[in-house]
Order: sequence, then structure tokens, then C-alpha cells
Amino acid sequence: MNLYSLQKEDILSRLNTSESGLEEQEVERRLFEVGLNEIEKRKKKNYLKEYVLQYTQFFAILLEVAAVLSFIADYYAPGEGFDILGYAILGAVIINATFAFWQEYKADKTVEALLKLIPTLVKVRRDGETREVNARIIVPGDVLIIEEGDRIAADAVILEANSLYVNNATLTGEARPARRIDERDMSESILDARNVIFAGTTVTSGNGLAVVYATGTETEFGKIASLTREVEKRRTPMQIEIIRITRILTFAALLMGVVFFILGYLSGQGFLVAAIFALSLIVANVPEGMLPTITLSLSLASRNMARRNALIKNLDSVQTLGSATVICTDKTGTITRNEMTLKEIYLSSGEEISVSGEGYYQSGEFTIQNETPASMERLRFFLTAGMLNCRAAIQEYQVFGDPTELSIVAAARKADIDTSGYTKCREIPFSSERKMMSTLYEKDGKSFIFSKGAVEVLVPLSDFYINEDGEARPFREKEKEEFVARAEVFEREAYRVLAVAYGSEQEERGLTMLGLIAIMDLPREEVYDAVKKCHRAGIRVLMLTGDNPLTAEAIAQKIGLDVDVVLTGDDTRKMPDEDLQELLTAQNVLFARMRSEHKLRIAMLLQNIGEVVAMTGDGVNDAPALRKSDIGISMGIKGTEVAKEAADMILLDDNFASIVAAIEEGRTVYFNIKKFVTYILSSNVPEIVPYILFFFLRIPLPLSVIQILTIDLGSDMVPGLALGSEAPEEDIMRRPPVGKHERILDREVFKRGYAFLGAIEGTAAMFAFLGFLFLNGWQYGDLSITNTEFHRQAMTMTLLGAISCQLFNAWTLRSWEFSAFSRGLLKNKLLILAIVLELIWIYTLLNVGAVQFIFNTAHVPSIYLLLLVPFPILLFASHELYKYRIRQRRTQGDGSVPD
Repeated sequence: MNLYSLQKEDILSRLNTSESGLEEQEVERRLFEVGLNEIEKRKKKNYLKEYVLQYTQFFAILLEVAAVLSFIADYYAPGEGFDILGYAILGAVIINATFAFWQEYKADKTVEALLKLIPTLVKVRRDGETREVNARIIVPGDVLIIEEGDRIAADAVILEANSLYVNNATLTGEARPARRIDERDMSESILDARNVIFAGTTVTSGNGLAVVYATGTETEFGKIASLTREVEKRRTPMQIEIIRITRILTFAALLMGVVFFILGYLSGQGFLVAAIFALSLIVANVPEGMLPTITLSLSLASRNMARRNALIKNLDSVQTLGSATVICTDKTGTITRNEMTLKEIYLSSGEEISVSGEGYYQSGEFTIQNETPASMERLRFFLTAGMLNCRAAIQEYQVFGDPTELSIVAAARKADIDTSGYTKCREIPFSSERKMMSTLYEKDGKSFIFSKGAVEVLVPLSDFYINEDGEARPFREKEKEEFVARAEVFEREAYRVLAVAYGSEQEERGLTMLGLIAIMDLPREEVYDAVKKCHRAGIRVLMLTGDNPLTAEAIAQKIGLDVDVVLTGDDTRKMPDEDLQELLTAQNVLFARMRSEHKLRIAMLLQNIGEVVAMTGDGVNDAPALRKSDIGISMGIKGTEVAKEAADMILLDDNFASIVAAIEEGRTVYFNIKKFVTYILSSNVPEIVPYILFFFLRIPLPLSVIQILTIDLGSDMVPGLALGSEAPEEDIMRRPPVGKHERILDREVFKRGYAFLGAIEGTAAMFAFLGFLFLNGWQYGDLSITNTEFHRQAMTMTLLGAISCQLFNAWTLRSWEFSAFSRGLLKNKLLILAIVLELIWIYTLLNVGAVQFIFNTAHVPSIYLLLLVPFPILLFASHELYKYRIRQRRTQGDGSVPD
């Protein structure tokens, strides 16, 4: 038989304890036997190891190999700048690793600051005395003394309860306070037992005694935490894509290197010359600046999300949000405000009154049709009766008590109700059996009893009601039926309905009915628009709540949520996976009365049908589902430690609208990365083409290895980062989610980067190089100018040809499909800074001796710079025309992209 099903004496006997508590010697013995009352936390990170791991990322390894090859090349061909290239590549790897590590380290520290642990000190009874002890040394058999506001330290069975209510939301998802009793319970599930309290939950009102039966990992809290650690997390789309990009670029670089090594060797250039040339091509093919730019872009997006109340724990999770196809969201506190609000009043005299102002601290107005001084007087007495029958209190910065009572007190405060003339005499507490509460008062020598409770309980106890003339009239069956019918209308709208009555006797009978109050935890104002935005963006929103189906459906209707069918946790438990999966595929399901295992199963089934799942949660019960989902989202305000540890993102304001804002940022990151990858690949062509032409033609080397470095880690970095920080495009949330199989490095990126924009840049670079040579009398085949001032001037023109095109390339790539002019000329401040820096860099390459010495450049007369002008303009105009053709095709409806 379950422990909670036994009588009090049997419970104490089985735990080998008594109501006086354990002796200290016995506590020490049990502590040695069962261990400390703590949940095994995630092992403390070894941050040195975490930092070193940054160097083992696939792309980082590619760059490290490129650096090693540069040093090998320098060994066999000293003085060519390969050593500087190697050091620069290693510098880029170190900067990237340090930055990525620092970003995740800061996120870890922020999470640690948010974590709320099991209480440090708790009151227990030991050796017959009340003591305050550290919660970590609680053991089974300890007798807890629990009071209003306490957080429970361990799982325990109630021995004594006085109007005791607890909030189990962290464990069950049910936000409404649950009554706890000191009687045996025969429920099948321990979570349904009304005489059990659980670690991590809180006491909302009342007090009592309870005997501990489980601590640490044996608590329900601990069991779910352990389950969370066992759930395997999938790789993020960004992690998968970076590995894929790295493999493709590695294969391309090695293939080109091998091919030209063989060609060089067979053409009689010798092993060493062919090898050096092959290494140069490999390095030219590796976009050294891509990895740090991706990291910095994700970091900027993470910062933008934090400004919009979404803390990202792992940078790779930023882009995952852009792929989300389903949001599985809680109701209480995420969709709703987590504050009960009194919105409607129905007086027994027939007046219907609407109350404005949401939350406990906002002011509001009372709207009465055909308002008269008499109706206002009846309203004020009604609110007085309600407030006097509440134990809750609202202070300047804190609220105390039951949320339902707080809503009544808040409404009374809006009307400036003054109860100072009443003296409280006695209280008859609420119980789940009575379903009502009464309080006795005296004023001016008269006695009053004020009662509130369930309509079906209070109506039979009322013999009178107040009519429209303000007079007490007999409450006959006809009036009672009309009154109950009005209450049912409120209930169908998912309001929680209470009746309020008063009397002049000392007992709960012969009361005079005053009216009804309709209370609801209202949706946040911004959620309706956020849900509409999700619909336009092709994202399904599924509500998974521990609340009852009627309330959940009413809230769904208020926020514009599409609901085809409502299922409870019990309904899903009875359904085979195949049937539930088919239902999830075809219909929008609203889930009510859900538990942790149900949410985990829903996440898995949605993933099985190809969905990218964003799952919200705040309780311990949510942690396994948070970890299993593609992007787990924990609440920052009311989330538990375990939920925050399991999540990828933490909502700092617990607001559904912040999830949608984060998804917008995630989508923006995806397309921004696509833009700057195209931008970086474009500059690879003017780096590769000079080497290929140098191999096949009798011309001096158009571009040195160190000059490639100035492009990859110099001139490309800041404009690339500026593209990575572009604001969301106007239609970003009107597009479908980024597909799971959609790639950043796809055919379109290769086409634009290499075959289109890169081809123009490669042509520009070689036109500038050869144009300068021929205009200055060079004869084809004359290699005697190698390493002369004239040669350095020509190489400078090659370099400027690439850089000048990249300046205009950055502007036209600000939008993937729309005109660059639609983005606003001055909106991207970082891009403006990048252009200014580029112009300064061009000046230094042309005029500063120390820079010229390092990068093999020389001063070029201004007249020759005119050779550079046509190609940036051609690149910008042709790409704008290309995007215009895309828009035209989309407008015509075939959705294709021009070849």
C-alpha cells in the first residue's frame, strides 16, 4: 500500500519516526545512509577544457591545417610571406575560439545568476524542539514545519494542515493553488494525492506539519532531473551546416591543390615549385575569415535577442530558431499574465459591470450600463464584502496570498474601498469539501458575516437578494435559476466564478446574495499579434497546459489560436503513437491536463514527422521535453533550476511574444549568414584566378599569398560582419520556416558567389593587373619585372580590383531578394563604418611605407585607379537586376529562381 494511503500512525511507524521528530544521532545515521538532500547538479564545467574544445571544431581544424601548410611552404620557400600568413590564420583561430568561448561563458554565468535553488534553511522538529536547519541535511523521517511563503525542501506526507494550499506548478504545470489535507488519500498516482507535498513547490497560504519520506534524487523533483540528463540532445542545424560547409570547402581546396600539383609537376616545374604552388592554391581556397565572421554574427544576434528578453545559452541555437516549424507553449505565465484579474461583476440587482485594468497594480474603471448613484453604492458594498473576506494583501512591491483573492483585492483597490471601520472577529476557512469561506466582522456595534464561494454552495444558503431598488427581497427559485444561469454563461467563457453574499448573523445561513465575480488569468496583450505573426510565418502553435480543457480552449480562442481538437493527458496516454502522430500531422491539437511524460512524447512524435520543435517550460516536469526538443525555452522569472539547465534559451520576461521575436532574429541570422558566405566566396575567385592564370600564362604572379590574407582577414571581415548584423527584412516573418534540409551553402550561393559575383571580381582583378602592365609598356612573357617596384604596383592593382568590388558587393548583398535601396542607406551603421575603414585601408596600402613593406604593395598614380571604376558599378547593377528578375518571377507565381 502507498505511504500516503496509510493512517497517520502507520506512516510514522513505517518511517520509524514520531511527531516529535528524529533525534540528532538518528539524523546523522540516516544522512550517512541516504546522503545529502540535493539533486546531483550538472558537473561543474572545466572551462579550460571547454576553451580547448573550441579548437577542435571542424572549421577550426581546417584553418589550423592551412596554417601548418603555410609554415611548411615557408620552410621551403622563405621570404614569400607564408610565415606571416600562417601566424595570421592561427591568430584568426585564436580570436574566434576565445570569442565563442567567452560568449558561452557569459551565458553560463547569467544562467547561474537566474537559478533559484531549494531553500537554504528550513524549520524542522527534532528531539521535540523546533529548529532551523540547512535543507541539505534533511532526511526521511524529519518532521517539517511549513508556513505560508515557504518553498518545500523534500517530498513529505501531511500530518497536520490548517487551510494549507500549495502551488505545484513547477512539478505539474497546474498554476492554481492546490488544497492539501491531513487525511489518507487513495489516489493511484502520487501526484494526485492531496496529502502529499513535493520538493521545489511553494506554500501559498496556511500552515501545517509534514513528515519527509524522500530526499534528493529520490524526490519527484529529483527523478525528473535525472530523466532530463538521460535525454539525448540533437545537433543543431548550424552545427550540421558548418560541418557540411567545411567538408565541401576542404574537398574543393584539396582537389584543386592536387590537380595543380600534378599539372605543375608534369609540366617540368619540379616537385618543390609545384608543391608550393599547390599549397598557395589550397590556402587561397580556404575562407579564413568565415568562421570568425559566423561566430561574431551569431554573437550579435544573441545580443539582439537578449535586448528582446531572450537569453541564448549556446550560439549555435540562434539559427535553430529560424528553422522552428512548431512552438509548443505553456499557457500560464507565457500566454497569460500569471495574474488572476477580476473582469466582470454581476450584481444580484441585475447590473452587469465590466472592470478595466489588468494585473494587481494597474488602475481601472468600472463600466455600468445606466449607471446611477444607487448602483455605484451597491457596487462599492459588493467590493467591500469581497475584500473583507480575503486573506490576501497587495503591498507596494509584493503580493501575498491566493491569486483569486488577490484579484478581488486589486479590484477593490481600483474603487478605493476603505475597510478600516470593520473589526475582524473570526474566520471560517475554505475547504475543498465546503467550497466556501466566511469571515465575521463588527462595525458600529453591528455584526456581519461575509461569504464567498462556489455558486452551487452559496445559492442554497441565501434566502434574500438585493433588487434593483436596493432592497432585500426573498431569493425564490425563479431568481435563483436566473442567477445560476448567469453564472453558467461566465463559466462557458472560461471564467472562474464565485458568488458573494453577506448576513447579519453569526452563521452561514439566511444570507443575502450580493452577486457574482468572474475572474481569469488573461492573455498578455501582445500575444494575439504574436500568434498571428506565427501563422503568417508558417509556424504552428500548439498549447500544452496542465490546466483544464475549458479554460485552455477559451484562452486559445482569445489569442486567435487555431484548434481542431482538444485532448487531455489521459486521452494521449490511451492513444498509440501512430494514431497520435497522424493527428499531429493533420490537425491543430490543444493539449490540456498534460504531465511531463506527455510533453516529452509530443516533442518526440513531432520530430518524427519532420518538425523542428521549440518547446517552452518552467517546471521540473518540463525539463525532459525541453532537452529533447530542437530548441528548449525556459522561463527566466518562474522557471526552475532544472528547466533552465535543460533549455537552450531562457525567456527573461516569460512572454510568448519574446519567443516570436527570437524566431525573427533566428531567421534573420540564417539569411544574413547566407549573405556573408556569398560575400566571402565571391572574394575567393579574385584570389584563385590570378594563381591559375599565372600557372597557364607567362605573366608575373598577380597576387601574393600575404595579399590574399589582407582580403580574407582584413578587408572582408568588417563588411562581412556588417552583413551578419543586418536588421530583419520586411517579409522575414511572412516566409515559411527555413527547411530542415535547406542549406546555407546551396546551389544558389555557389552560383552567386563563384559564377556570378565572383566571376566579375576575378575579371576586375585581372583587368586591373594586366591593364596597368600593358599601359606601362610591359610585353607579354616578360617575367624579369618579378619582385620589382613595377611588379608590386601591378599586384596592388589586382588587390584593389578585388577590394573595390567587395565594397559594392556588400551593399547589394544587404538583401537576398529585395533592392539594396529598400534597406535604407544609413540604417546599417556597421556597414558605413566598414566602408570608411576600407577606404582608409586602401589609402594605407597605397601610401604608408610600413604597410606596403608587409603586404607587397606600392603607390599607384591616381590616373590608373580609373581602371577599377567600371567593375564595381557593373557588379552592383547586374546583381540588382538579378534580384529584380527573382521578384518578377515570384510575382508571376512560379516561385522559381532565374538561372
